[in-house]
Amino acid sequence: MKAIRPLCVAALGFFACVPAALSQIPRDPTPVVSKTSPADIANGKILYEATCSRCHGLDAGGSDGPSLQGAPERLGDEAMGGIIRGGIPGTGMNGFGSLSADETGQVIGYLRTLGHTADAEIAKGDPAKGKTAYESSGCAGCHIISGEGGGAGPELTRVGAMRGPSYLRTTLLTPGAILPKEGGAMERGRFTQFLFVHVVTKDGRSVNGTRVYEDSFTIELKDAAGRFHSFKKLELQKLEKLPGKSVMPSFKDTLSATQLDDLVAYLSSLKGAQ
Repeated sequence: MKAIRPLCVAALGFFACVPAALSQIPRDPTPVVSKTSPADIANGKILYEATCSRCHGLDAGGSDGPSLQGAPERLGDEAMGGIIRGGIPGTGMNGFGSLSADETGQVIGYLRTLGHTADAEIAKGDPAKGKTAYESSGCAGCHIISGEGGGAGPELTRVGAMRGPSYLRTTLLTPGAILPKEGGAMERGRFTQFLFVHVVTKDGRSVNGTRVYEDSFTIELKDAAGRFHSFKKLELQKLEKLPGKSVMPSFKDTLSATQLDDLVAYLSSLKGAQ
């Protein structure tokens, strides 16, 4: 069996991390076809668990990165293989050009064997009442649904297609718990703006927010009200990056159990244009 190489796979809006330099490696032009023999699936499982499970979960149901369950069925082998080896321009999904067509097919073949955890979960609340809870709780001030709302947090137009009810419930109760840890996916693509940062300037001003941009000399944050703050690092007395924290509040003490069920049901119903 060939040595395992670093790999993360992605499809549609699903993304993951791959060293950017790897996207420069010439890609094997051989067409990708799912490899579904027992031996191929076994090797695909090894490749996936060793290199992709940290981002997408052991069952590909989502972790730091969204669920990949059902992606091969929706996209087909050729498109899925193109994303794995060519990446998605403008996102955190860099291509893995050194992965062979057979290895790619093995990973896709393994993904095809996995159940659809998010699809199988059933939200038990009332989506209509959940929409009311969403609106009354101020969620629209930070999130966009079908073009309406604020942009401080991630867009939710298709969140029900990408996340299952249990994941959504965890997010509402402990918002920072499911964000990526610093480094890895947290440093790429959309996740770069969701790292919680606390800064204190040399004149004593304290600002909390999510990171929008950072380089060696500057950092820009967006606070909970959507205001932007730019700082030169040499002018700060403290700069703390705090993975596991979020500007999003917990709804543990503000929503009843029934309201929480309804809100989860509403979010689960958001699947975008069908």
